[in-house]
Amino acid sequence: MALVKVFGPAMSTNVARVLVCLEEVGVCYEIVNINFAAEEHKGPEHLTRNPFGQIPAFQDGELMLFGEFLFRVSCKFQQ
Repeated sequence: MALVKVFGPAMSTNVARVLVCLEEVGVCYEIVNINFAAEEHKGPEHLTRNPFGQIPAFQDGELMLFGEFLFRVSCKFQQ
């Protein structure tokens, strides 16, 4: 199974909600920190993940999700 990547700082409430869902279902994941002080969330690399420059972003192989869709999908894995 491909390693899931969650982009954003773990201390962010929105990122933490996704991480809790992934932990509950036992999905292996990697946290990729986004440095807000350096404005990495507005950089071209992150904007390819999330065109709105927000966190979290979620990658599972070729699938890239962000925003509320991400939270809904991660919770769906629990069912």
